Amino acid sequence: MVAVMDKVQTAPETARAPRPERGAPRWDIPGLLRRRVGTLGVTLAILVVSVITIVTQSTFEAGPFDLRDMLLALVRVDDPLVLLATVVLTLVVCGLAEGLMGTRRLLAAFVGGGLLVCAIGEVIGWFEDTVIPEVSLNVTPDTGAPPIAALLCVAIVASCFASPLWRRRIRIGGVVLAVTMFLYAASASDLYTLIALPVGMATGLVLGGTRAVGIPRSSLREKRVLLAALTAITAIGPVVATLWGSGAGVLSVYSWLSYDPLNVADGLVCAIGSTGAPCPSFVATYTELQPASGWIAALPQLVLLIAAWGILRGRRGALRLAVVVNALTFVAMSILLLLSETDTLEQLATVRAAYDVADVWQTVVGMVVGAALPLLVAALLIRFRSAVQVRSTPAVRRAFVRTVAIAGLGALALALVGILVASADFRPWPNVTTVLATLPLRLVPPSLLPPEALVFVPMTGFAQAVWYLPPLLFWGSVVAATARFIVRSGAAEAAPDRERARSLLAAGSGDTLGHMTLWQGNVYWFAAEVEAAIAYRVRGGFAVTLGGAFGPDRDDPSVGAGFVAFCEEHGWTPVFYSVDDAERERLAPFGWSALQVAEEAFLDPQTWTPAGKKRQDVRTATNRAAREGLTARWARWSELSFFDRGQIRAISEAWVSDKTIPEMGFTLGSTDQLDDLEVRLLVASDGSGRITAFTSWIPIHRDGAIAGYALDVMRRRDDAMPGVMEFLIGNAVERLRDDGMTVMSLSGSPLARHSVDGEGALGPLDRGLDVISGLLEPAYGFRSLANFKKKFQPDFAPLWMIYPDATQIPAIAIALVRCYIPGLTLRSAASLAAQLRRPREAASR
Repeated sequence: MVAVMDKVQTAPETARAPRPERGAPRWDIPGLLRRRVGTLGVTLAILVVSVITIVTQSTFEAGPFDLRDMLLALVRVDDPLVLLATVVLTLVVCGLAEGLMGTRRLLAAFVGGGLLVCAIGEVIGWFEDTVIPEVSLNVTPDTGAPPIAALLCVAIVASCFASPLWRRRIRIGGVVLAVTMFLYAASASDLYTLIALPVGMATGLVLGGTRAVGIPRSSLREKRVLLAALTAITAIGPVVATLWGSGAGVLSVYSWLSYDPLNVADGLVCAIGSTGAPCPSFVATYTELQPASGWIAALPQLVLLIAAWGILRGRRGALRLAVVVNALTFVAMSILLLLSETDTLEQLATVRAAYDVADVWQTVVGMVVGAALPLLVAALLIRFRSAVQVRSTPAVRRAFVRTVAIAGLGALALALVGILVASADFRPWPNVTTVLATLPLRLVPPSLLPPEALVFVPMTGFAQAVWYLPPLLFWGSVVAATARFIVRSGAAEAAPDRERARSLLAAGSGDTLGHMTLWQGNVYWFAAEVEAAIAYRVRGGFAVTLGGAFGPDRDDPSVGAGFVAFCEEHGWTPVFYSVDDAERERLAPFGWSALQVAEEAFLDPQTWTPAGKKRQDVRTATNRAAREGLTARWARWSELSFFDRGQIRAISEAWVSDKTIPEMGFTLGSTDQLDDLEVRLLVASDGSGRITAFTSWIPIHRDGAIAGYALDVMRRRDDAMPGVMEFLIGNAVERLRDDGMTVMSLSGSPLARHSVDGEGALGPLDRGLDVISGLLEPAYGFRSLANFKKKFQPDFAPLWMIYPDATQIPAIAIALVRCYIPGLTLRSAASLAAQLRRPREAASR
């Protein structure tokens, strides 16, 4: 309904210049090298120093505050594979950073920031060794800051010169990387990378970067990306601790959970700390019974990874699954903490000497933090669940639950029968009561079992098979069921109804909002006797429609009456929202109130031209685009390259991050709706192929055919050519004319009333809407949008809200806000109102 744009800019231009000839873009290699001198210098230094180190096989340990040693550490790598990865990373990070902030700032960030990181690391190392030698949070930093720390410092500095979108992405990515590696791996390099975060921020401010430190607002898609990344990190972290951990990190306790609690001590199977099958007091050698059993504990992490993928795709079931797995992890870690005894931890620390744990308390602290982390992640997923809206069908949910239940019962049955049959192969011999009491533990990955809970252990190969197979089969089945659940969640709850609605719309007619009824989040009512449907959303007891009826029989008077009766049966109050004059007349027999809530701008592609004084801005924009080599290209989302899609998303995210209120939905489109074969994109690109602006167009159906298109989303870069939107819309008119289209809508402008003359004609509710319009203007610019459309001299038509009772207007307003902003709570609504009030108060001063 509404095309939302970043900024509308025009510039008076009268001179016409010939269109420059455009050929294939040429790569200016010499120019590129001149603009990346700093990047090449840093890369060359890393190559030379590292190759010498590798060839001579020299070892390196930085002297305390030795400037030469610290400089060498910044460009030194002693492993060929790591060197290759470092060179690639340097070219990417430094190359992009140099383009953002220049050569001098790049070198200052890499060298100056890197030396500062190294110096702070030396101080921390001295403090740990001298003041708190019994406390180990990481490996002592005595090798100097590695190139990765300097590169992270460069990235954070560059974020101070980046757009709000990339500033957020760089900083969140840097924090996640550094904190994850420090908590789980805790090598000396990981401490340096952690220090690089504040050093990079401070260096960026000193070098003249932006002082904005808050996290810009995210679109729903970007929120899903962040939630998926958070879920993936909690899945990957324990693997990092196991494979690359130093054992000194706060969360190195997760690496302990890859150990089999069953040991072979001088040929006897036992469990350290077990009361039923303890290990002998004096043992020469300890070995794990099944070292590979730790991989069973990786299966729940794989479930989390698959859930992260589902969250990225917007699947609500995937988010709930991630919450459940994190909650179970919290419970498991809490039980492990409560059952673990000090002497058991001390003995385990001695046996697992490969991990340099300074004291038992560190393991206890790690267990506390390890238990709190998944609980925090679960809370964040619940807090931002509104960004993940696609629901699965009941059949898909039932299939998942059924599969997990059958797998669990099957695994328990296998364990029960196997243990009872081979009871003589366990030490001590377990009776039926003991087997039943400990049976639920057979579903827990073996390495996660606390030794104190092991009252009997398997001695023979058959007994060990009975011990290890049930959890392996159960969690393997859960992984398979999760993958199937996420893939089949594409059959969303409303998918069958949506396809039926699509068929009705294609076979008949709909208003300009008709295609929006196919968006996620809508449900459908279908007329019983005629071919027509209405899309709606239920919020707070109100069934709010998205436009009017659609389908071959949308004009039938029984359609509206049937929907009202349907709502009354369910105890809902129907509200017909954003309906046109024709729908208003069809609903007139109800005698309900009508309130104009928007105004739609129409053009006739067959007769409209840019001629005339009032359309000078359109001609000016077209002429300037020709001089600057700007071209317009029609395409569908599927036809765009991966690079072009990334540019469009970046433009959209930058627009959202600049807003003071969350991204809205319902009748307001976003990039989530672009991946539709019926949606057309009109993209403005400069001579280098860089997209500077884009618009999206949804079809308008008339009598079983597409008669035209309605403007949905229009967004542009901050540095785009002034008048780029006028240029794109003018081009759209020409294209629709050539395609024989008869209808073109510039969409509706919410809370706008171009057709009402004079304040005296406005009632109390209309004046109230004007107040709301003024409140929203600094955030969304609806009035500016309406004024922008006037440049094209369109025909305006009102859009109405039809409702039964004027006393319900406050409650209806709340329902509408919840339609536009899903998941809005009372607290967030109060915060939103405060954010909207601040720009207005500032403007009044």
